[in-house]
Amino acid sequence: MSLDPHALKSYIDGSAKDNPGGAGGLAAWVEFPSDWNCPDEPLFQEGFQETTNNRMELLACIRAFEYVRKQGYDLRVERVQIVTDSKYVHDCFFLAEQWRKNGWRNLEGRPVENRDLWKNLLSLRGKVKVRTELKWMLGKKSLILKAVDKSAKAASSEPWSVDRGFRPGKVGRSKAGSKRAASLFAAHGQEVLIRIYRTRLLGRSDHKIYFEVCDEQSGEVLQKASAFTSAEVAVDLHRHHSYRVSFNANPQYPIIERIIEEIAPVIVPRSA
Repeated sequence: MSLDPHALKSYIDGSAKDNPGGAGGLAAWVEFPSDWNCPDEPLFQEGFQETTNNRMELLACIRAFEYVRKQGYDLRVERVQIVTDSKYVHDCFFLAEQWRKNGWRNLEGRPVENRDLWKNLLSLRGKVKVRTELKWMLGKKSLILKAVDKSAKAASSEPWSVDRGFRPGKVGRSKAGSKRAASLFAAHGQEVLIRIYRTRLLGRSDHKIYFEVCDEQSGEVLQKASAFTSAEVAVDLHRHHSYRVSFNANPQYPIIERIIEEIAPVIVPRSA
């Protein structure tokens, strides 16, 4: 991807030490137009106590837009390019307006996460006085990208701010031992044995459930997955408990429709 040498460029990054729920940080470095002969310099850096990686990436983008809006024509450029290495921020940036029109649900009908930040970004985007674009670039491929990555991680070591939009929910850890994120469950109307390790409230009423899919016979963990459910069902799904549940038949928007039964944990007796 080529960048405009005559544009002012803001390279942004976000970081979370223990995702989700750990300390996080965000930062930006500015690169001035090439004919200014000015060195790159840090633009902002901020640490937060509890957050997620995606929220830090998105909030860094918001801070960059706030900077452009505040400075306006005083920047003395006709074009600003905000450069992120987050596919989440870049790809969703061009979908957010449609989400808003759809009541903050995506094309598959799922509730949109981090809607508080997306609302803020959409509001700012229409108020900047200088032509501003969002660009994606693979991280750590240049000195300035390495610098902003280092600044974001350093900010997470000094988490003085509070991410008031972050809702941790009931947080636990998967027994699977894998650092890989939970994938959206491929629902097709089946009954499944699951073990809950995290629940989150999205918006006012939508709940996202993170769970391990377990083998019916051995109890072995087969995969980490996520799905959605109603408030009525969510109230009876408790962290570290196992349930046999039934799903809808929509892999693009998996919903736990009913709790069939709670499964007692398997107790292995100690050897004599």
